[in-house]
Amino acid sequence: PLSIDGGRLMSFTRKVRRRNIAGNLNITSMMDMFTILLVFLLKSFAAEGVLITPSEDLEIPVSIGASSPKAGLEVNVGTQKISVHSQVVGQSQEEVKREGMLIPGLLEALKKEKEQNRQIADIAGAEFAQTELIIQGDKKIPYKLLTKVMYTCGQAGFSQQRFVVYLDE
Repeated sequence: PLSIDGGRLMSFTRKVRRRNIAGNLNITSMMDMFTILLVFLLKSFAAEGVLITPSEDLEIPVSIGASSPKAGLEVNVGTQKISVHSQVVGQSQEEVKREGMLIPGLLEALKKEKEQNRQIADIAGAEFAQTELIIQGDKKIPYKLLTKVMYTCGQAGFSQQRFVVYLDE
């Protein structure tokens, strides 16, 4: 319908508002929500413990112990070699035959690692905290070799030693 008002033509059509039946999805809010959930789950997962990768040439023993692993310096004791951070510091068979309880190559490597950790703490301005030692030993190594390794680690100043084992369930 049209009407004339003072010589002007006016339209009386109504603006028809259409209802949006489909609705819009706010993807930004959903992405925020998923990001928060992802961060929460990753933080929860990381708080569970430390990832320790067993050496390929070791057959790790099974135990019923249930303490969670902590980060520390890794010492691998296999049937053929002894290593610290994948650097070979001694031969297992030679160390079993050697007189005395001290393993010289292992002692030197551990003291070097300890001094490096102390220097890093000094540079960072933090108090030096004694790192724990994680021993990965093959289940076939002689007891005499294991006691020599533990004694040498103690002489290097690592009094807290932990063993890597598979949990028997």
